[in-house]
Amino acid sequence: MARRIPAALIVLLITLATVACRGKGSETPERESPDAVAQAGRNGESAETPARIVSMSPNLTQIIFALGSSDLLVGVDRYSVYPPAAAELPRMGSYMDPDLEALIASRPDLVLIVETDEGLGDKLKGLGIEHREFRNDTVLDVLDSIESLGWLLNKKARAEELSEDFLNASVEIRHALEGTERTRVALVVGRNTGRLQDIFVVGSGSFLNELLELAGGENVFADQAVSYPQVGVESLIGADPDVIIDSTLAKGASEEEYVKLGEDWSAVAGLKAVRNGKIVVAQDGWFQIPGAHMGSTIRLFAHWLHPDIFPEEVNDPNM
Repeated sequence: MARRIPAALIVLLITLATVACRGKGSETPERESPDAVAQAGRNGESAETPARIVSMSPNLTQIIFALGSSDLLVGVDRYSVYPPAAAELPRMGSYMDPDLEALIASRPDLVLIVETDEGLGDKLKGLGIEHREFRNDTVLDVLDSIESLGWLLNKKARAEELSEDFLNASVEIRHALEGTERTRVALVVGRNTGRLQDIFVVGSGSFLNELLELAGGENVFADQAVSYPQVGVESLIGADPDVIIDSTLAKGASEEEYVKLGEDWSAVAGLKAVRNGKIVVAQDGWFQIPGAHMGSTIRLFAHWLHPDIFPEEVNDPNM
């Protein structure tokens, strides 16, 4: 059976093509700025390029590095570890537990946060610290963040390159998979090690679900109402995916720990993915970040889901 491209993904690709072609010889006048930048002044923001930035989200940190503007960062949240150089920057706590004293001492011109940050924007406003909010739930949210930061940091050309890489990867993979069936997949983002309990997977409404589909996958938990639902082993057995990607220990574990993580799945030998040796143990967590390298992420997913068509391993683009 030939694989069917969902209508939503076709619309997405058309939208991305429009974004990628913007400003390339078109007679349409170039707009002054994307919406997030056009609203400069909201929260008292300056329209000028900030000289001192604090990023309170790993995905925004990664985008800033990819844009080539890491020299502007004077602090990041504790979870910003990609690329490795980000881990060397001063820590400002997390969005749920910000180190406001360190943040004030860093004297930022602008603090970057995501809209899901619980009350952080209000705290910054109360302190008179300028901030800007971004979204990172969906692929289009991330592309908008890349474009907006490109404008803000005067890196528009580089931002277009990052968006085009994702578009090109999407189109190349779609063409390569024409006529093939989708691979049914479960992406585990966290669970107890040593036992198959408290399993969290990718559901609907997340950028990872969209990237799995663009890579030729069919997420067996896409019908879940939340982005990262908790499921039991019984649900996995009922769904019986062709491939299980386990990213529980996606960064900093030993080789022995990775081996044991894969061995945990032998407890459910009846699963198709276990029988066929299709348990993928992810050893790096860069692909989980809704940041600058979504093109590399779908290439990696395509390799895991269709290794016969995409035999080449995809390396961490942050290195």
